[in-house]
Amino acid sequence: MPSEFCDGRTQSNAQPGKPNSSHPRQSRDLQLSGGETLDMKITSLRPRILTVLLLALAAAALLSLGALILRQQFTHRGMINGLPEPMFGGGPVLGLNVSLDQYDDDAVEANLERIGELGVRYLKQSFYFNEQFDWRESDRLIQAASAHGFILVPLLDGDPSSQFSPPADPAEFARWAGQFAARYADELAYYIIWDEPNLTSHWGGQPVNAAEYAALLTAAARDVRSADPDAVIIAAPLAPTSETGPMNLADPIFLQQIYDAGAADSFDIAAGKPYGFYSGPDDRAVALNRLNFSRAILLRETMDQNGDAHKAVWAGNWGWNALDDTWQGEPSIWGQSSSDEQIERTVEGLRRAQLEWPWMGVMFLEHWQPAAAQDNPKWGFAISGRALEPELKAFLAGIDVDTALPGFHLARPDTPTQKYTGNWRFSPEYGADISESGDAVTFRFWGTDVGLRVRRADFRAR
Repeated sequence: MPSEFCDGRTQSNAQPGKPNSSHPRQSRDLQLSGGETLDMKITSLRPRILTVLLLALAAAALLSLGALILRQQFTHRGMINGLPEPMFGGGPVLGLNVSLDQYDDDAVEANLERIGELGVRYLKQSFYFNEQFDWRESDRLIQAASAHGFILVPLLDGDPSSQFSPPADPAEFARWAGQFAARYADELAYYIIWDEPNLTSHWGGQPVNAAEYAALLTAAARDVRSADPDAVIIAAPLAPTSETGPMNLADPIFLQQIYDAGAADSFDIAAGKPYGFYSGPDDRAVALNRLNFSRAILLRETMDQNGDAHKAVWAGNWGWNALDDTWQGEPSIWGQSSSDEQIERTVEGLRRAQLEWPWMGVMFLEHWQPAAAQDNPKWGFAISGRALEPELKAFLAGIDVDTALPGFHLARPDTPTQKYTGNWRFSPEYGADISESGDAVTFRFWGTDVGLRVRRADFRAR
């Protein structure tokens, strides 16, 4: 009787009509139970345990998959899904913030010579609005930069003597910006309109107002474009802050309010200031209350949400502050790095932008040589004469110009990444047109995928 009873209860684990001799331990346990009630509990527990185990494994698998997806989203945030589309002003390039107005003529020449040896082409120089603007001084600086082959990008800013208060009538500033463009249309291509309007310290000490800045930007863009139809308008570089008003306003929120004010058509490129603060470029956290190098992604996402994904983001200022151990001046508000960390983080920041952010454009590193008092912590950014200078020179000299980095690259005969043979015809609008004489092209790129955009025409290729 005990053995018949056992076979009946273990049938689900054995072939029909045959004892489950492969589970003697189970049979002994059942025989020791001494009654049907205990036996039923034991035999029904096995499928329940199996079900629980399967559910646990499924839950673990889902959790692992979810964690993997979240991890991928975290590490890949800011990268473009799929192949990049044309991006006006895109493609990370190193630029420098300069204060050439602090030098006499000989010093201007000497410093421009050294910057040229560094391998940098883009310079950002501030010019300040006032009724007695000195055109001779701007002539001197712009002509010197042009003579050395630099692309000088002027930041047309407010008047420091009024704490950068916006003019009551935006047309006043716009007229000056238009005059600036008319005077230098042959030397300049880009114009930055104002600086840090999302901080009260750069808005006359009053509460910031994105709608007022949008009105100023719109007026200035209109007058600049009227004087120079080919001008590229760059919106003010927004300062990184997590505050939500009224005196200071977080950069992505301020940018969204510029869009809300209807100023999207008044700028061709947006700009931010992705200082590294206390962490390196490997800090991939992206959040409104996080101040780091990755913060530029928030501006990019805001532009994407407003239909401006075809425009680039430029870094108006960026870098890591490295005051030495003997510093006795004011503390840095931009975080602190050692000299070695500053070098490593700057180089790695450039490399990350080049490999991951085709939507980033010119990155104006802060700063060649600040025009500041000796106790000003801006000196922690200084490049001239410090260890960062030769390291930057070596990095730029080592860039493989024969390899295209991620981004959209128009077909051009004058770039080393593309080599054409035959009778190709080129144009800025359409790229390269093939002939009927066996034309060929070879190119090198860094990445995982490559795509070719072609126009349909009355010919075939194989």
